[in-house]
Amino acid sequence: MHKVFYNSLELILTLKPKSPFLIKSGVISTNPTLPDMQFVRTKINGVEQVYIPGSSLRGVFRSSVEKILRTIKGDSESCCITGDDSCDNRLKNEEKEMKRKLYSYEIYKKSCKSCKIFGNTRLKSRIYFADAFPINSIKTENRFGVGISRLSHAVAQGPFEMEVVVSGDFKTKIYLENFEIWQIGLIALVIELLNKELITVGFGKNKGFGRIEVKVQKVKINFAKSLSSNEIYGIGKISKKEEREKYGLTEYDAITVDVEPIKVSETLFVERIYNDNGWNMISETSIKYLRDKL
Repeated sequence: MHKVFYNSLELILTLKPKSPFLIKSGVISTNPTLPDMQFVRTKINGVEQVYIPGSSLRGVFRSSVEKILRTIKGDSESCCITGDDSCDNRLKNEEKEMKRKLYSYEIYKKSCKSCKIFGNTRLKSRIYFADAFPINSIKTENRFGVGISRLSHAVAQGPFEMEVVVSGDFKTKIYLENFEIWQIGLIALVIELLNKELITVGFGKNKGFGRIEVKVQKVKINFAKSLSSNEIYGIGKISKKEEREKYGLTEYDAITVDVEPIKVSETLFVERIYNDNGWNMISETSIKYLRDKL
């Protein structure tokens, strides 16, 4: 499936804290003014600044997608990647029984829906999360806390100091290639749950940290062929019948959205660009498709 390009979705996002939030750094900075529990940093144009790693965002989205799938369909649609029943272990056991390596289409067909998006050790991920960098002034504060012993009810650890971001905007990108429509629905649903504060990001969730606002500023959708301007096709609709059957795809992999793109260009592929209003319609329609088809 990765050998041919069918379609892609690119979301340009801004992230804004609605409460203090902290993505802890794994190293200790040489700056003596920073607390031990500091926000992760990198150098941008030679200046050290806080940022949100794409891997942190990916972890939030994957765990949320897994929870959604288990809520809707049970454990059958989302494996435990560290458990004995993970897709990786199941595929290995099947290969032992069949005494041959599985083909790529068999691996995709037999993987759970979560692994079909985020991948496993046998299947390449089809989604990418860019690091989120500041686009304006970021304000941080130091907060203090202690660890209380549940036995003695006295201070067991601390006091410790935490650096949290309290205001400012970050910009990032999510890129999804060769998608099925239900995959857009899951990504859209996670963004909706983040905005409803039902999903949080980073350290200190039980302290009220980690609530963020996610705004989709621009959407780019590319197709390998020209389509009606109000239709969005997944790979099941675009691919040939033989390929659909091999990969376990559905033929009716499409949605119709009542919104026009703000720009359309055709070079090697057909690119459509939507603004935030366009995304709202795509999000609503793809989530409805997800609920109807799962």
